[in-house]
Amino acid sequence: MQLAKMSSLPRRWVGLLLLLAILALYWVTLDNGLRPDELTGGDLITHQYAQVEARPSNAPGYPLYTICGWLWFRLGRLLFGWFLNPIQILSAYSMLWGLASLAVLYQILRGIFQRRLPAALLTAFQATTFFFWYYSVTTEQYTSAVFQTLLLIWLAFEWEISPRDGLLLGMAFVSGTMLANMVTTLFILPPLLWFIFSRRSSHGPMLMVYLKRPRLILQAIVVTALPLLSYLYIYIRGAQHPEWRGQGEWPTAWAWFVDFLTIQQGRDELAPGLGWQNFFTAEFPALMGYELTWLVFIGGLIGLAYLGRRRAIFLYSTLVIYFIFCWTYRFGNWFQVIIPAYPIFIIGFAAGLQKLFGGRDRESGIRDQGARGGDQETGKSGRWPSFIIHHSSFIILLLVVLLAYRVATNLPRANQHNLPADTGLDPGWTILADSPQTPAIIAGSFEEKVALDYLRTVWGAAEGIMTTDPGQLDPASLKPTGFNLYITRRAAAATPDLIDTSGLTPQAAGLELIALPNPPPMQLPASAHPLDVPFGDALRLAGWELVDSDLWQVALYWQTSTPLDYDYTVSVRPLVAGQPIMVEGEPLIQDHQPVWGVYPTGRWSAGVMVRDVYALPLPPGVKPDAIQIVIYRPTAEGFENLAEQIIRL
Repeated sequence: MQLAKMSSLPRRWVGLLLLLAILALYWVTLDNGLRPDELTGGDLITHQYAQVEARPSNAPGYPLYTICGWLWFRLGRLLFGWFLNPIQILSAYSMLWGLASLAVLYQILRGIFQRRLPAALLTAFQATTFFFWYYSVTTEQYTSAVFQTLLLIWLAFEWEISPRDGLLLGMAFVSGTMLANMVTTLFILPPLLWFIFSRRSSHGPMLMVYLKRPRLILQAIVVTALPLLSYLYIYIRGAQHPEWRGQGEWPTAWAWFVDFLTIQQGRDELAPGLGWQNFFTAEFPALMGYELTWLVFIGGLIGLAYLGRRRAIFLYSTLVIYFIFCWTYRFGNWFQVIIPAYPIFIIGFAAGLQKLFGGRDRESGIRDQGARGGDQETGKSGRWPSFIIHHSSFIILLLVVLLAYRVATNLPRANQHNLPADTGLDPGWTILADSPQTPAIIAGSFEEKVALDYLRTVWGAAEGIMTTDPGQLDPASLKPTGFNLYITRRAAAATPDLIDTSGLTPQAAGLELIALPNPPPMQLPASAHPLDVPFGDALRLAGWELVDSDLWQVALYWQTSTPLDYDYTVSVRPLVAGQPIMVEGEPLIQDHQPVWGVYPTGRWSAGVMVRDVYALPLPPGVKPDAIQIVIYRPTAEGFENLAEQIIRL
């Protein structure tokens, strides 16, 4: 009885509370980072760049989705940039489409159930299926396809009840937006056309009625074609930026545009899936049963029959087309089709529950409960009969259990917030922490380059920084351009044969960056504390400075009066009250050849100032007051110290 009383919540609150609850769930699971593999390629990163730069996305470009995404990104940065990072703002765009899809699904289910609470629970079930949840909190376009499909179904159901011209033109416009977004959503159009034209009116079949109205036909053609104008954006942007066209060569922008729209990759992937061995696999259609639960999957298939003959044929035919496509597209992006198929199963499941337990079917075209003097919520004068209350309680309990199961199962998988694996941008942030002087050209590894390019383009955090490969870093030709030149430690270690530093004086710019100044520095910078501490006969420590960083960093400035005969190693040991700092029973020490091994002392020129950096993780609350510096070299017998000094900080 208590569950039944819950279903009497004011109708204006149930739908609103549903969307707010789902918004909260999606908000706390919203994607806010990138894995390294996501950053280096794939649909997700392609859509992000497309929305940020207003560039064509994957073929055929998804022009409407991308244009609206471009507008949303700028609006989102303006309104929410103070507390959301750019990845969250981009992901929130998918979330908006997801919420819109759920709002439409709720309205469809309200036309099936006699109470709003079961409709809300089943809508929440759709919201927590893995695919829909995942694509609602990441930057993909699939939730927009669900919205378009459900909107078309809702308009068709409304048109069946009251075949107004406005509803027909609305379906025509939505069909046009499908042509300008994910074209696989158009699989619903043949069943939809049958649904419309096969209906009989007092003047005969609707097909004949509409053929006698050329003005309406022209209006439908115009509103369908209107969204296709967005493909002009694809052509214009491709003509403006040939570098955005992808792999291949085309004689003209028009030749590229035609090839782009035909989706060559998709056609190449279509045929290999054919074969009886792929008819039923662990992925398809078994994945749908697992995601929806077999109860909803099978119950949905059966329940569609209780929507009424015409609606059942409409949706059954759509599922058949989806199945044929998925079967023949086994080695392509087949699963994009089952995303809009999920809510069709849920609609069928709702119809089956209503038929089995709800007492009274609500047949197509009949919505005159209020006209009979009853409450539109119940069809009675205020309360259901006792046997219907009992059955409605069972429905609610069943849906609560299904919803709880889906949330518990999918939350760990769909949650994309603060994932430990989201380290794709870390190489870029580490480089920026060294505060390179702009304008700068940085030669880095592939991972560092894509991270920096993303931070510059999407985040706006690497302004004035260009990236290049280590083998393309030519200081002689690049320095006159006015750029400051850097190479990263990772690139220097990975490709030592590609780096020509002859005639250069590399300087440690921080933890990751090595500066390549030209001409070489000869004076101590003003930021450093001057010293004149000898280390042997020729080498001296000319100064030091502490670097503001999460790690404790000290920069040492060296100068030699004559070339050195050996490649020495420098050991830095922070001290407190003359004693080394102990971490897990061991003294805190860092040893390496100068400039992270890139510029050994045997290559130093007389008079050149060399900046070297050492970084150590100090225990909390510990602040060194001195450092011990030992310079040594390996020998056949072990090690030989050149000198040892203690420097007060």
